[in-house]
Amino acid sequence: MNTAAGHIPLLKQSRSRDYVFILEDLELAFPVEQLELITNQWNAGMELEDIAKWHKRKAEEVFLALFHQAMENKVTRAFAYRR
Repeated sequence: MNTAAGHIPLLKQSRSRDYVFILEDLELAFPVEQLELITNQWNAGMELEDIAKWHKRKAEEVFLALFHQAMENKVTRAFAYRR
């Protein structure tokens, strides 16, 4: 969520619209050191599932961490490629 403007955008309540809040079962906060290690492990060639097991995190959480790091240009290995 981009809160650079100083406010948090809220969804307007509406009777005609239902919302689904996604990713509620995932932990999306990472200690800085863990995020850096995940990125280094990925860049060194480690597979996503192995990184998740190493850190005892869900693979989806590691995927989102790597996606975040890719947006920050910190991922040097092809990211969306799967063998």
